[in-house]
Amino acid sequence: MQAIGAAKPPLGVIFDADLGNAIDAVLAMAVLYGLDGKNECRVVATTVSKHSLSSAGMAEVIARFYAGTVSADFGAVGRGLPVGMSIANKSTDETPLLKAVLNRKTPEGNPVYNHGILQLNDTADVHAVIRNAYTSQHDQNCITVLAGPATNLAGVLGLPGVKDLIKQKCKALVWAPDRLSVDPAAAQKLLAEWPTPIYIATPELGAAVKFPASAVETNFAWSEVHPIADAYRAAQPMPYEATTAAVAAVLYAVKPEGFFTLSPAGAATLSPKNTIVWKAGAGQHHLLQLDPANKATVLETMTTLASAKPVPRAQRRRRPPVVDPAKADPAKADPAKPDPAKPVEPTKP
Repeated sequence: MQAIGAAKPPLGVIFDADLGNAIDAVLAMAVLYGLDGKNECRVVATTVSKHSLSSAGMAEVIARFYAGTVSADFGAVGRGLPVGMSIANKSTDETPLLKAVLNRKTPEGNPVYNHGILQLNDTADVHAVIRNAYTSQHDQNCITVLAGPATNLAGVLGLPGVKDLIKQKCKALVWAPDRLSVDPAAAQKLLAEWPTPIYIATPELGAAVKFPASAVETNFAWSEVHPIADAYRAAQPMPYEATTAAVAAVLYAVKPEGFFTLSPAGAATLSPKNTIVWKAGAGQHHLLQLDPANKATVLETMTTLASAKPVPRAQRRRRPPVVDPAKADPAKADPAKPDPAKPVEPTKP
């Protein structure tokens, strides 16, 4: 629960993605933590929309790399935010980008990237994670970013009272729709019932601004061990340029001014071919659009944020340890109590 009278913190971001199928969502998560490190937002929940321990493990690897853990120790073994994982969309597909990161070993045979997700109990109930994240935010100080199928968010909409909670806490949903054929019913439910404005980063927008392979070799060169660089090199034969719809969604969610423009209001629906169809008119859906004059700025911002160095988190305050005064300073010790077995000598006049 939010503290009464506390100052409003930076914007909270709930990030839900089909992590592992394309490098776009991985880059988006890197950009999100780059913005978090600049204190322009706070990552308040991370969830994956498929039933895959590797996908959840990848989410935690990225979170640990950029944000450390609860203890704020870089690379520590302790857990950070719990990763919510869907029980639907079961996937045993160990994609190349997931294997490149999760299976990378040191010369001694130890994992290069530690994470704590080895079994189902190491993940969290995805609907509870998202609902609780909304509950803990100040009113209208939260935004939701979705990259991929709408499975998790559609499920949250079915919880009692959650639509009103989302409307109270969440400013908007920014969605980079991808692989909609995985769960078309969820996409239809999301478009029909989501209670806030929806801003859509289309595949066409993502193709208009492509992440350059050269940035992987230059911007990420500050570390020989980098999960984003490892994933990028493994996702497709190098060199290649990656589309950035999910990255654009994150960038617009946190920094809505100066990068993209919006279409007029309208309504988006799902076509029989599982693509987004948008029609201007009544509705609270918008398409993100790129002004060609801003393309260079958008691309530079994306590459800079994705490759930002981790920012150490301040240690949480801890209660001072209880110290025996006698051990700390014998002079401050309580006077010795008289032994009842011994007679008390009379005080001399």
